[in-house]
Amino acid sequence: MTIVDKPPEKPDLESVRCKHSSSLTPFSSRDMESSSSSWSVGPSATEISRAKTACTASTIGVTLNGSDNTALQVERPREQGNGDGIALPQKVLFSPERLCLKWNQGHRVGAGLHNLGNTCFLNSTLQCLTYTAPLANYMLIREHSKTCHEPGFCMMCTMQNHIIQVFANSGNVIKPISVLNELKRIGKHFRFGSQEDAHEFLRYTVDAMQKSCLPGNK
Repeated sequence: MTIVDKPPEKPDLESVRCKHSSSLTPFSSRDMESSSSSWSVGPSATEISRAKTACTASTIGVTLNGSDNTALQVERPREQGNGDGIALPQKVLFSPERLCLKWNQGHRVGAGLHNLGNTCFLNSTLQCLTYTAPLANYMLIREHSKTCHEPGFCMMCTMQNHIIQVFANSGNVIKPISVLNELKRIGKHFRFGSQEDAHEFLRYTVDAMQKSCLPGNK
């Protein structure tokens, strides 16, 4: 048997961190005259275990506690709602499963709207909402008015009546009086005859519609 008197080289832990190799590697010696075998010395099992742990930890984001029995403390963000960081709503106004982005039935082009004096901001907003298919589908089946018991102002009922009137008068031009009469209820600063911003009116209208569906906001 040939004896090589050479000190073992220290393993480079960085090169072993993510390699799944065993601690001892057998090989056959050409100089062996018997059935015995010699072994090359590699890193210890404990060192390789730590290297594998460190490699795994770097991919999943964990905290390591240095010891022979390495403990992993996984640090994951707390999920809220559906996992996107947004809390679940306290009340669902309309089930997503029932939402249809297309028209449930065919309709002719609805009525046009008269400009009653600087009401172009109101007319353009109402037309955009009227031809938003999911909203129109909901309004045309009168589902909200069937369950609404609000004796006073309700923007959902007002919008429902307007959309139904538009499609019932196809080919004609109508006056959006039902909405104009509630102008100050939609926004206290809105004045009939004053030129307003369409985007601002849209925001106030949608907000008023949402409040009509929430308890305690009538």
